[in-house]
Amino acid sequence: MNFQWLFDRPIAHRGLHDEQYPENSMPAYEQAIAHNFNIEIDVHVSKDGEVVVFHDDNLKRVCGIDKLVKDCTVAELKSYPLANSEYTIPTFKEFLALVDGKVGILCEIKGINPFNHRIVRETIKVLNEVGYKGNIALQSFDFGAVLYAKRHSDYAVGELCTWCSPDGKRNRWWATDFMGKLWINKITRPDFIAYDVRAVDRKLKENKWIVKWGKKVPILMWTIKSQETLEDATKYANNVIFEHMDAAQMNDLAGKFMPFRCLEKNLPSNK
Repeated sequence: MNFQWLFDRPIAHRGLHDEQYPENSMPAYEQAIAHNFNIEIDVHVSKDGEVVVFHDDNLKRVCGIDKLVKDCTVAELKSYPLANSEYTIPTFKEFLALVDGKVGILCEIKGINPFNHRIVRETIKVLNEVGYKGNIALQSFDFGAVLYAKRHSDYAVGELCTWCSPDGKRNRWWATDFMGKLWINKITRPDFIAYDVRAVDRKLKENKWIVKWGKKVPILMWTIKSQETLEDATKYANNVIFEHMDAAQMNDLAGKFMPFRCLEKNLPSNK
């Protein structure tokens, strides 16, 4: 397995979105493609079994409707505009047809339930049904989804890790050690790690747990939103997932992050 492509170009978080083009909208993806960025997306499954591209499990923040994605049909989801725009939630199939191999895709499997594999199962099913030939990798916080994807697909699979809650505060001790200090990777043995840049401890000269795992598998860092977080990422990462950064600056960074030896030599993946 060679997934060097995942580290050749910076990755646009939920597309190249702004006030005009909402996150995870088709125009945001088109903008990312136009700038030749790889694209990070998030997938859920609708009430009627369709894989859709949307980040939150609830529609309220983006669509202003207090409903769960899983409780809505595709037709209902399509009736809710994204951020008061003319654009609506795309299906995974629509997204794949748009990208069509032009850039790479990093697909996050949403949900945290290691015993429910519905989202990852349906995502892989769609990829098989459409016979997608472009570059794509999967990732998830859910170690059950990571293990399932490694067993049931040939895609590179990454483990998302952080000790931060959504508001940026430190989680409970078990999350700090299990996820933040990467102990979970002893279970999942991912092909790569996607690490929250907020979890980089600036008080330390070196975050030893990142360095340790960075010798075994390549590291992505998310989500880069400022020069300060970009500087944190360049100390440890082989590539970054970004948003609201200058596109020209990010293009200039393509291929300039630390190379990873296993990718360079195209060695077997960590399975």
